[in-house]
Amino acid sequence: MNKQELITEVNKNFNNVDSKWIDQIEIYRNFLTEYNKKVNLTRLDGESKVYGLYFYESIIPYKDIDFSKINSVLDIGSGSGIPGIVLKIMFPHIHLGIIESNNKKVTFLKELVSKLRLKNVDVYLKRAEDIKEDEYESYDLVTSRAVGKLKAMLEVSTPYAKVKGLVVIPKSQNYQQETNGLYHLNKRLDVEQKMNSFVSANDIQHNVFVFIKTHKTNRIYPRSWSKIAKDN
Repeated sequence: MNKQELITEVNKNFNNVDSKWIDQIEIYRNFLTEYNKKVNLTRLDGESKVYGLYFYESIIPYKDIDFSKINSVLDIGSGSGIPGIVLKIMFPHIHLGIIESNNKKVTFLKELVSKLRLKNVDVYLKRAEDIKEDEYESYDLVTSRAVGKLKAMLEVSTPYAKVKGLVVIPKSQNYQQETNGLYHLNKRLDVEQKMNSFVSANDIQHNVFVFIKTHKTNRIYPRSWSKIAKDN
């Protein structure tokens, strides 16, 4: 996918995108490419892979989200900034929170935010399950992409979402093996589940789980990671 194809696909799939988004994406791409020579952030090199497999495939799972109704987003395990930074570039009005446990990636993210001159972005060096009391029910949308298994990420993500907020977890083709016991977890976390499956412009299968939070989260969640991992 080249630059023009990325522009075409974004304009086709997303509404009310900021007119300057592609200029910001170019700054992002150049900064990432140079930084990647010093610190290995991604194995995707070359313009076509960065445009197509890095930027486009990271955001296309969110094409059906109405971001005009979303004021705050939390990206858990953002790594080198996807999808959180890209969504912030496209929709500058959102207040973005990023949780990342890798110190080198946090350093990159903070430098990237400065390079892009983004406002209302908070980058936290921590593990998502180490939630503080004042962090519960804080975001309209919480997401985690390619971080962990479905049930594990649902448990650590849901406490951060507001009541009536969304938890969005994209998955690949092999998601079925991660759904055992998901119905019961949904009940315990007070979420309702939807799923959308589609094939992207790059012929990649996406299975997007969207959970709507119906009540405040019981403070026993999230459990410690050792307990979460044991159940997954």
